[in-house]
Amino acid sequence: MQGQLLLAICLSAIVAACTPPPDLPNTPVSLEARYRDLPDPWPEKTIEPGMPVKLDQRQLEAVVDGVMKWMKDPASVTFAGINGAKNRHGIVTVCGDVSGRNSAGVMVSKSPFVGALMGRPNAPEFVVVEIGSLAKQRTTVEGLCQQSGIFK
Repeated sequence: MQGQLLLAICLSAIVAACTPPPDLPNTPVSLEARYRDLPDPWPEKTIEPGMPVKLDQRQLEAVVDGVMKWMKDPASVTFAGINGAKNRHGIVTVCGDVSGRNSAGVMVSKSPFVGALMGRPNAPEFVVVEIGSLAKQRTTVEGLCQQSGIFK
């Protein structure tokens, strides 16, 4: 009986080891636990547009770090057009484009992304809301960026 249990555990471990890792750029983005529990906005509520802001070095580094968590091949990643807008509540929405290799090794160019800068000014954290890898996602991201006051 113990031998069968050990065999079953070993086989499960082998199968798990052979399962390929998920293709993160094409995996739906999910908010981290501490942000997942925030209340949903009212259905009729729209995004408050902000005023364009110049992002400082710490903010840019936070954006890059936040987006890189979702990329499959960090060495191939490049960024373009990173812009921010700050609303009257002090929330900075950031939009930009990211390029990089997918799990098949094919270079995917200019996937738009959107997120928000959170945390303290001396230690900002970028929370990715969506990366537009697919056509429908691109439309969503571009709409969120425009509603936030960021026009590319």
